[in-house]
Amino acid sequence: MPDVVIGGLRCEAGNKLSGYIPAVLRVDGTPLGLPVMIVAGKSEGPVLLADGGIHGDEQEGALAIAAFARELDPKHLRGAFVGVPVMNVGGCEAMSRGNPRDTHSFDMNRIYPGRPEGFLTERIAHLHDTLIAAAADMEISIHSGGNICYLAETVFVGGGDAKGMELARAMGPEWPIILDTPRPSGSPMAAMLQRGKTGITVELGGSAATMPATLLEIVEILKRALRNVCRHYRMIDGDASYAPQIWRGRQMVIQAGKSGLLAINPHMPLKQPIRKDEVLLGITDLFGETVEELRAPCNGTLFGVRTYPSVTAGDWALFCADATLQPAETL
Repeated sequence: MPDVVIGGLRCEAGNKLSGYIPAVLRVDGTPLGLPVMIVAGKSEGPVLLADGGIHGDEQEGALAIAAFARELDPKHLRGAFVGVPVMNVGGCEAMSRGNPRDTHSFDMNRIYPGRPEGFLTERIAHLHDTLIAAAADMEISIHSGGNICYLAETVFVGGGDAKGMELARAMGPEWPIILDTPRPSGSPMAAMLQRGKTGITVELGGSAATMPATLLEIVEILKRALRNVCRHYRMIDGDASYAPQIWRGRQMVIQAGKSGLLAINPHMPLKQPIRKDEVLLGITDLFGETVEELRAPCNGTLFGVRTYPSVTAGDWALFCADATLQPAETL
């Protein structure tokens, strides 16, 4: 395996290296850029890239990527693992979906791969795309529900991408929901597909699940998935495992039609079958009177729920999969 060179970072085969790639300078002259972790194997194999924190309030990926890279033994790795724990450092500092300093291209997951002479977030996205993603054979972009929602283990694949479907299944048995994004755009997954490579977007967690024990469990689930992917592609030794059944379909988001408070439902059927028109959640006014019932728009399963009780008409409230549960071998 040759040395892995990304920007100004060079990691020799059989070694690890961490460092920052600067994108722009702040007013005080300090760099704002991208943290990069490289684990370079001693023998040939694919280059797997994992990204976290493209949304600054979604930091589960940052913790999992850093821990996984630190645990990987480069002497027993074929190919290379490249981790970017946080893509949007400005957003992460502010605990915000995007960098508040950039009101023009606030959401990095809508403007990727950016522009070299664009707004602040576009410049950082362009740096990631040209110096880091371009060196990878496949990419996993790790998301969560952030400050608004909790999302269960779900994988999004570009429509018709057979290699993406393989990568999604390689996430392992804890990831049974695989949904199509028919025409992906503005995201790392879309940019990888345009290169003729593959990428997926995965969702797990949210601010409702950041108490220490729960957050640690989410980090461990993500680490197991990254390890399973490495086993599937023979980057490390060991047998990969897979979900025996897959919910396969597309996402449907339920938006609130009325403003008010979400009724408390401790039995939300996450990752369980739902039936079209089934009442999933209610919205009440400030006196506790029901003003709207949120019903399942499809048969399938529920994978996400808004975790702020306060809701305004038009807000995201529930995330459903219009999907069928299929034996994995039929896919």
